[in-house]
Amino acid sequence: MLYKSSGSVKTNLIAKGSFDQNGGFFVLKKMIAFVFAVGSFGLVAAAPTWTLRAIPSATCITPARILYEKQVNANGTVEAQETRELYLETPVIADSVLVSVGDFVRKGQPLARINTALTRQVLEQSIPTAAFFQELSQNAELSDLMELYTALQGSTLEVDTDSFQNLIQQLYGFSEEQPASNSYLYIPEVLTAPIDGIVADVGIKSNMLTRSAKPLVTISDQSSFVAMVTVGESYASDIRVGDLAQISGTGLKREYQGHVSKIYPVAHKAANGLSQETVVDLEIAIDDPDEQLKSGFTIRAAITTGQSREMMTIPYEAIQQDENNIEYVYLAQGSVPVRRNIKTGLELLEGVEILEGLQEDDLLLANAEIAEAANRVQLKRG
Repeated sequence: MLYKSSGSVKTNLIAKGSFDQNGGFFVLKKMIAFVFAVGSFGLVAAAPTWTLRAIPSATCITPARILYEKQVNANGTVEAQETRELYLETPVIADSVLVSVGDFVRKGQPLARINTALTRQVLEQSIPTAAFFQELSQNAELSDLMELYTALQGSTLEVDTDSFQNLIQQLYGFSEEQPASNSYLYIPEVLTAPIDGIVADVGIKSNMLTRSAKPLVTISDQSSFVAMVTVGESYASDIRVGDLAQISGTGLKREYQGHVSKIYPVAHKAANGLSQETVVDLEIAIDDPDEQLKSGFTIRAAITTGQSREMMTIPYEAIQQDENNIEYVYLAQGSVPVRRNIKTGLELLEGVEILEGLQEDDLLLANAEIAEAANRVQLKRG
């Protein structure tokens, strides 16, 4: 009995083991089916996201309308339009010079004090000789004879040159007999400024006899400063008297405003590197001069011509060109880019002028290269 009992138990154990094995297989199949179902649902759910990620995004824009003003750039220098040069009919000797180059002076301000007594003394002693040599310099034949006389003096020929001056006087009626003094000789005690302005040059020195043919003092009126510039002949026809200009330069601390006051009627050649170009001179009046301006400064002028107009522009990146040189853009119709041929005009710094093919409310892709590589795009506003 014990054996049967043991066998019964054994049989029961085998039966129990058979039940556990079959039940385990059943649970595993259900788990696999569940995972497969969940995975399939996940794939279906994730498909739209993956599809969207595969579609490139593109910025869309509309054409911009701007006010176009044509500018012509020119280079030149600052010059004083009104300059006064102070001359005297007779040479003078200054006791003291009261100004120097760069000083600002007012009209009537003393520039130099003259030693009138010493000046008269020197002039009275030198008038005959000075008049003789002045006559020589003004007469070509006399100058030639003077050169001959100098050559004869330096030669070995026995020629009497002591009577040369008498010969000149007899041939040309020149007489050395002149009064010892001239009561009509005007010698001022003080030289004064004829205008307000900046001293541009000083030709008089203390205790030295001046030359009558050279200006003693040169004064530039700073309120009359102008910019003298040149422009190429191709731009000259666009510029009119009165066109506004902005003036700048390395030596200037700020920009100055001006306007074209004169266009010269004759063109000329000017060096441009190794070549030459035909240019036209312009005069630009400076509307807001100050003491910082100096004659001779190098400047640049940006001249705004009167040719201003509104235009429609788009960025360079929005335009493509095909093998037939036809320019086009891509309009955004939903998520589909559609080609549109266009005609362009001026190329500006901020974009290209559109002459034909677009309206102001057209929605187009800011970068046409994206549309070239995709049939659909995700739009985002630029």
